[in-house]
Amino acid sequence: MEVNNLTFGQKIKRFRLINDIRQEDMAEKMGVSRATLINYEKGHTKITVDALEKLKQAFPKFILDETDKEKPKILQDNIIDFRLLFEILFKKKRFILLLVFFMSLSGFASSYIMKKQYTAKITLYPAKNDGMQGMGQFQALAMNLGINASQGDQSFNISDVVKSRLIAEKSIKQTWINSLGTEVSLIDLWGLNKEPLFKFSNEKAINKDIIEEKAIRKFDKHIFVNEDRITGLITISTKLEDPIIVASLANFVGKQIQNYIQKENSAQSTKEKIFIGERLSVVKKELESSEFDLKEFKESNRGYEDSPELFMIFSRLFREAEAKKEVYLTLQQQLELARIEEVRQSPILHILDSATPPIRKSSPNRLMFLIIAGVIGAISSSIIVLYKY
Repeated sequence: MEVNNLTFGQKIKRFRLINDIRQEDMAEKMGVSRATLINYEKGHTKITVDALEKLKQAFPKFILDETDKEKPKILQDNIIDFRLLFEILFKKKRFILLLVFFMSLSGFASSYIMKKQYTAKITLYPAKNDGMQGMGQFQALAMNLGINASQGDQSFNISDVVKSRLIAEKSIKQTWINSLGTEVSLIDLWGLNKEPLFKFSNEKAINKDIIEEKAIRKFDKHIFVNEDRITGLITISTKLEDPIIVASLANFVGKQIQNYIQKENSAQSTKEKIFIGERLSVVKKELESSEFDLKEFKESNRGYEDSPELFMIFSRLFREAEAKKEVYLTLQQQLELARIEEVRQSPILHILDSATPPIRKSSPNRLMFLIIAGVIGAISSSIIVLYKY
C-alpha cells in the first residue's frame, strides 16, 4: 500500500509502528486517552486541532511535507462541526479582536464626518365628524324643516397631502430663521444654489427651475408622516440640520394641512350656496310670473267658480303657483343652511402637540455606528480565518 493512499489515522499508526512508539506514550503526549488514539487510527473519530498540534510538537518528524497534512473538515456530509469551528476561531482570536477594534474605531470616527441632523414632530388629531355639531338652534331648525345639513364627511389621505408638491413648493419658497438668527431658505440650507466645482456645460447662470425641482425631491426625503389607523393620531416629523428651522417647518406643514383640508371642505358648501342662489333667482321669477297670471285670471273672470272650464283653468294656474311657491321656500331654507355651513370655522384637524426645537441631535447615532462597524469587523475577520483554514 502506498503511503499517499493511506488515511490520516493509518499514517499515525504507521509512524508509531515504524518508530516503535507505544499507544500509551503517544496518547499521553497528544493529551488524549489510549482509546481515543485507537479511534483516530481506525478512522472512527476525527482528530481535533489541539491533538494535531500536540502531535506535531511531540513528533516533529511525523509531518514530512505538505501532502501529509490532512486537516479535519468543518463541513462534512452537510453537517457543521461547531466544535472545530469555534476552536479555529478561538486560535485566531487575536487577529479577530484587532480587526473588530479597528473597524469599530473607523465606524465611530466616520460618524463625526456626517452632518448633525435634528428631528421635530407635530401631532394632529382629527375632529369628530358630526355634521351639525355645535350649531345649536340651527340644528333644531334643520331637523324641523326636514332638511339634512352638509355632513362634511370628505376623507383625505393625510400622507398624500403631506407629501404633495403643493406643500413642498410652499415650504421651499418660505424663508426661515435659523439658530444664528438669520433668514435662510431650504435651498440655502441645503446648498443647492452653490456653483458646482465641475461644470459639464457652458451655462453661466444656475437654472432656478432645476434647483427648485431638486429641492422638492430633497424635501420629500426630509419629511415623514405616520397615521395611526386605530386612534387616528397623525404624527408629522421633519429632519434638518438646524434645530430651529426643523421645528418651524413641522409647525408650518401642520398648519398648511389644516388650512388645505378646511378649505376643501368649505369649498363644497360654497358651491352649494352659489348653485342654490342661482336656482332661487330663477324660481322666484317663475313664481312671480305664475302669481301674476293667476291674479290676471281672477280679475278677468269674476265668476269662474260657476264655469267648469274656467274653474279648471284656475285650478291649473293655482297648482303651478303653489308648486313654485313650495320650491321657492325649500330653496330659501337650503340657502340659509348653506350660508351657515359656509361660515362654520370648526377645524377638521386639531393640533395636539406643536413642534419644539429639539435639544439633542437625532443622527448620526455614534453608538450604532460603533456597534455596526464592530459586527462587520467580526464577520469579515471570521470569514478570512475560515477561508485561510
